[in-house]
Amino acid sequence: MKFIKAKISHRTHRKLELESIVVGEQLVFDIWIKKDDEYLIIIKAGTLLIEKIYHQLQLQKNLYISLNDIDQLTLTSSSLLRYIQHNQNKGQKTIEFLYEVNNRLFTEFFASERNLIDTTSVDAIVKSIIYLVKNNPKYLKETIAYFNDACALEFHSIHVAIYAVSLSYCLDFKDEELLRIGTAGLLHDLGKKVINDNITKKESKLNLQEMQTMQEHSKFSVDIVKKNHIYNPYIVEAIMHHHEALDGSGYPEHLTSKDITPFAAILSICDNFDALTSDRPYRDKYSTFEALKKIMKEESMVNKFNQEYLRIFLESLLA
Repeated sequence: MKFIKAKISHRTHRKLELESIVVGEQLVFDIWIKKDDEYLIIIKAGTLLIEKIYHQLQLQKNLYISLNDIDQLTLTSSSLLRYIQHNQNKGQKTIEFLYEVNNRLFTEFFASERNLIDTTSVDAIVKSIIYLVKNNPKYLKETIAYFNDACALEFHSIHVAIYAVSLSYCLDFKDEELLRIGTAGLLHDLGKKVINDNITKKESKLNLQEMQTMQEHSKFSVDIVKKNHIYNPYIVEAIMHHHEALDGSGYPEHLTSKDITPFAAILSICDNFDALTSDRPYRDKYSTFEALKKIMKEESMVNKFNQEYLRIFLESLLA
């Protein structure tokens, strides 16, 4: 252990319970001890907590954590990025962190009678995804195997956000554009909450009336994001038009290629790909290869997507 002296007032620290840290995890905060009138860093943030180090910590009479790091003790939206940064080389672990915070976000949204969503958490989740993709352009390829294939809105939403940020990064989008497309991806299907479960979870083909109701979800999603004071036109437009198709067969406005924005075209690919690779009430999931083959070659789908974006998305998964 390397001790680092720091002459800091005792009012800046509090005792740390050893039970709050876990062997095998990467520490996201410094651990301190007190000697005479000084606090010393005994373990630096970023250290992998192996058994040997844990046993050494057990020999210490008291351990301390800086008050500035208290919010890092548990995984929350405010500590998410730091957890991600200290575990960025552990793909499965980062996916678990994203799921935990995102599932909490959607649980609170589903419970909200006013359809309120924590936009601070949305921002933290998307910025964490951007950090992962920018620091490892192959992040999507290396972690897609850990994605949950359940047909749940919270999983679908974060998958689309990851796909959209990854594809947009390959297209050299700027940071502010990555934040917008990631936000649109995370929120694009919020409107499904207000549609009856008899439709969204139906195990057989929807009838015409049910299909028309389902197609209203894009508008409902826009209503919800605006209610949550998200008015950015790029985000709103992408959410509204993520089901438009280049051949004019999409909805809600039957736009054609010349009228579909890059953001909407990206979300369309990501939304359809995740839908195909997830289990649905009426069918089992397709493999990555099978899903891409359907999107690129099946007659009913081949003319719906931006082919340049689709090619780049394919390369990001398979190259």
